Amino acid sequence: MTGWLATLRVRAGMLVTFFGLALAPSYALAQDCCPKELVDAATKEGKVVIYSGLLLESEQIFADAFMKRFPGVKVDIVRAPGGRLFTRIQSEAAANKLGADIIDMTDRGLAKQMEPLYADYAPPNAKDYDRTHAASPKFWPRAVQVYAISYNPALLNNPPASWADLLKPEYKGKIGRVVAGSGGTTWTENMFQRKTLGLDYWKGFAAQQPRLFESNGPLATALVRGEVQVATLLVNAALPMERDGAPIKIVYPTEGLPITPESAGITKTAPNPNAAKLFMDYSMSLEGQNVMVDKLGFLSLLKGANSPKGMPVGAKTWLPDGDEYEKLRDGWIAEWNTIFNYR
Repeated sequence: MTGWLATLRVRAGMLVTFFGLALAPSYALAQDCCPKELVDAATKEGKVVIYSGLLLESEQIFADAFMKRFPGVKVDIVRAPGGRLFTRIQSEAAANKLGADIIDMTDRGLAKQMEPLYADYAPPNAKDYDRTHAASPKFWPRAVQVYAISYNPALLNNPPASWADLLKPEYKGKIGRVVAGSGGTTWTENMFQRKTLGLDYWKGFAAQQPRLFESNGPLATALVRGEVQVATLLVNAALPMERDGAPIKIVYPTEGLPITPESAGITKTAPNPNAAKLFMDYSMSLEGQNVMVDKLGFLSLLKGANSPKGMPVGAKTWLPDGDEYEKLRDGWIAEWNTIFNYR
């Protein structure tokens, strides 16, 4: 069974297993990231629970790398799109039953609303991070997600080179995309398109009769299966499948790449506070950031971190204004839903 076909079958069973990086779990390596005292304390706790808006597949790849580094600490992942994750966290917190050690939100506006749930935290290398767009001193960008275009090369021999190309007649009925209100990354994508390409772009895209999906994971699977031929898709949804040999290729549109820094932090009520700190410190370390970049195609805001392979040198990125991001969200998503006839 080929690697990509195995991945599809695993996804269909709602159980995802990856093998991550082949990093030796020696104490010498662990010492490079985190002090022995913290590793020992985290190992006594035995696990860390992360509530995340990242794709489950992406979190599992990173979790496997972490657990190879620190085999005494198991990573439990609770994953949901940003809106649903927000509702769950609010409900658990109201009942004083929040089970998360770490919360990682893709929607910084929703994360900001939950700021009182986060503990004060900064990684040991905090000074090496670009904090220009941080929504709170408590939030840290474990990953910076990138939206691009992907296509199935077995079905499409004339891939688009730009966002504008997606409106060409030859792509009508062949495109997949995630609904705008799914989470922070999809809202960023659609805000970018409207701000830089205009409201008529939304209308033109809707006229292409795209197939709509609730999340990037199912969309990536549909693209590989040939249910759609081209898609607006997170790089971290496409890149691992491409590396497994699946028929999927990434295009970085010439008009720019919408990016979404994560808002990750430790909860005040963390059941496993030492394991939470170890996980965050590793995530934010140079080694951890390079796992995110090299394995998943994320960007990093850490000085000295790698750049994603395959992304053009000097590629233009787009990050929304923080105030506009929150102010425009609900109204523009409602308008998007009407234009795309999404209920």
